[in-house]
Amino acid sequence: MKIAVVGTGIAGLSAAYVLAREHDVELFDGNDYPGGHTHTVDVGSLAIDTGFIVHNTPNYPLLTRFLAELGVATRPTVMSFSMTCACGASWSSRRPWRAKRLLLEMVRFLRTAGAADTEGKTFDRLLRDEGYSDSFRWHYLVPMTSALWSTAPGQALDFPAAFGVGFFRNHGMLGLHRHRWRSIVGGSRAYVRAALDRIDAPLHLGLPVRSVARAGDGIELRTADDRSRRFDSAVIATHAPTALALLEQPTVGERRLLGAFAVTENEVVLHSDARLLPRGASDRPGWNYQSPGCGVDADHATVTYSMNRLQSLDAPVEWCVTLNRTAEIDPEAIEGVFRYDHPQMSFAALAAQPELATLNTDRLAFAGAWQGYGFHEDGIRSGIAAAASLGVTW
Repeated sequence: MKIAVVGTGIAGLSAAYVLAREHDVELFDGNDYPGGHTHTVDVGSLAIDTGFIVHNTPNYPLLTRFLAELGVATRPTVMSFSMTCACGASWSSRRPWRAKRLLLEMVRFLRTAGAADTEGKTFDRLLRDEGYSDSFRWHYLVPMTSALWSTAPGQALDFPAAFGVGFFRNHGMLGLHRHRWRSIVGGSRAYVRAALDRIDAPLHLGLPVRSVARAGDGIELRTADDRSRRFDSAVIATHAPTALALLEQPTVGERRLLGAFAVTENEVVLHSDARLLPRGASDRPGWNYQSPGCGVDADHATVTYSMNRLQSLDAPVEWCVTLNRTAEIDPEAIEGVFRYDHPQMSFAALAAQPELATLNTDRLAFAGAWQGYGFHEDGIRSGIAAAASLGVTW
């Protein structure tokens, strides 16, 4: 069969990798690089990640297997977090004892949240019911949720508590045990390149797909160059709103289920302005959250990643990746500005997730990290499931 894969992020790439074993695959991406959120940028001799950065073996078993199969090397990294609030409060996971009162509530949450009644509750409701302080709300849970899902602080308290607590539990963030995290040697694009070498299929970059239509017993793609291409089947590996917009004459089920999802757009800057990191060089964690203030309904997450720490970069300057603080960064220090969409997790989206498998047929399938928690492992799992619906298993 001749199969089109729309989108070359981890979902599309994994689907294409599996399908190419038995079929002719052709890949399309509107970006001028393959990989989606896996976007590594060259700065001199350094390869710096601006999207996907880290993973761990327990929570990313499919990705771990994928990397091993591709022969891609990884190295240990340290996941640490800091929060600085406009109110003057701050804390760091490297020295948590400095926030003594907050630390007590953090330990309480880590030990007991997994047993709390979260059914149908938002994080806001859960914190009220369990008697957490405003400080815990604004200086721990909102920053952590906002940073993990790149979501607006104003939306963090509306987050489905069962979903969020489930993620914390699955990722070893509840209890006092921590998973060991890893980054990819040479930048995350190393696995993209290795996978594309294995797939060995036509790759159309900078060529957005404008529409996808069921045509007879096949699929018709129309691309931005106004060319129509025929395929036997297709995998749409984009965010759900994009997938729905691409479909000509979507089914009732596609409208209902894909329409339940939304995205948040974040502006991401690669730069060397160390002012956006905590002042003490020895106290700089990998993830650094800047809160606009207690109770401030900000529109976007504001996080700065220390890439020197997360990727073990041997560099004389601090390389950073910052979300949504572009105006505060020295323009002379900016190496690149990018925009990435991240899935929003809502009660409507979670209600739709159990039915998403019904959308996949032997002619058209959908994939994307939005089908799970919104992370790389969810993307690869959905890509493998899409390939399976077209008859090829991994």
